[in-house]
Amino acid sequence: MPERNEHTEMLVAGAAVSVGAVTVLPIERVVLRARRGDGRWWFAATKEPYALVLRDAGGIRAFDTTAATIPIETLRELFPKLDVALAAM
Repeated sequence: MPERNEHTEMLVAGAAVSVGAVTVLPIERVVLRARRGDGRWWFAATKEPYALVLRDAGGIRAFDTTAATIPIETLRELFPKLDVALAAM
């Protein structure tokens, strides 16, 4: 039977954390892989930090893992459920 590989990648919101007037929402990159070969399936999953969204008196800002600013609109394009996650903060 031929070998078959599948790969799914998505951004998900982690659990928001509030400290005083500041709320931090982690955005995580999840990768799921499946491989079929020799009549068996192998599965693997990874989850890694992608960005942090901060909400405070100054508004909403997003930063990548190097602390560089990410425009909120760019993050919305990559993660369409961002507004739902922000509404829950």
